[in-house]
Amino acid sequence: MSNAIENLPPEMQARLASIMAGQQQPQPESPHQAAIAQPQAPIVKPPSLMDHVIALRQEVAELRQQVAANSDVVEAVGQAVGQLYQMFQQTPQTNAPSQTFGQNFQQSDQDF
Repeated sequence: MSNAIENLPPEMQARLASIMAGQQQPQPESPHQAAIAQPQAPIVKPPSLMDHVIALRQEVAELRQQVAANSDVVEAVGQAVGQLYQMFQQTPQTNAPSQTFGQNFQQSDQDF
């Protein structure tokens, strides 16, 4: 029987020797079998045309939301500027003359 063991490759002889010695730790027999024992990564398929279309539709939807939010901000800023403008607008006072300088100028120009 020792003749049969001698005819085996050195990796197999080492494994059989370890088993006979009571060390039954499984060791890979060859690099090829070690590669097979490891789990393989899942195969990733390339995205299809429909996947690209769906992704583009999602991007367009996000852009529409951003444009709508931007429009709301612009409108709010416009409203705030209008309110500030109204705050600093001259208001007619009760004891001020009813005509402005421009109106007086026009009247004096017609007098000539």
